[in-house]
Amino acid sequence: MTSPAVWASAWAIATAAAQADGKQVLDPAAQNKTVPDTPYWLLETASSTSDRAGAGEPVNLEDGTVWLHLMVPRGTGSLAALSNRKAMSEAFRAMMRAAETERPANLPIGLYYHGHSFDPPNLDQDGNRVRFSLGIDYEYQDILT
Repeated sequence: MTSPAVWASAWAIATAAAQADGKQVLDPAAQNKTVPDTPYWLLETASSTSDRAGAGEPVNLEDGTVWLHLMVPRGTGSLAALSNRKAMSEAFRAMMRAAETERPANLPIGLYYHGHSFDPPNLDQDGNRVRFSLGIDYEYQDILT
């Protein structure tokens, strides 16, 4: 299960980065009735593990991946999409660099973003859009109440 704190942090960072680039981030569970005609981002998360740090420990350790999918209309070209994806990746890296000196408000204590992966588009996929994906690994240490 992805913790709400992880989702909220990723949403805030991704939304700020997308808006700076003139794009939107959509929540796939929001059931958007329309989508932009231009490129847009979809955000989803996947937790791979979530368990207590040890027997009787008040800390839960969660790790997983924040997935951001840039949905680009066919015929748009790859270079702009690759540049947008790099900018989004850099927004998460900048957040972690900022956390080295003072923890930003939208980065909860115990949440760390680290490795990034880039999934190439599948040019055989159906539809009017091509997907350029960015995976951002995270670790979250939550104090259980």
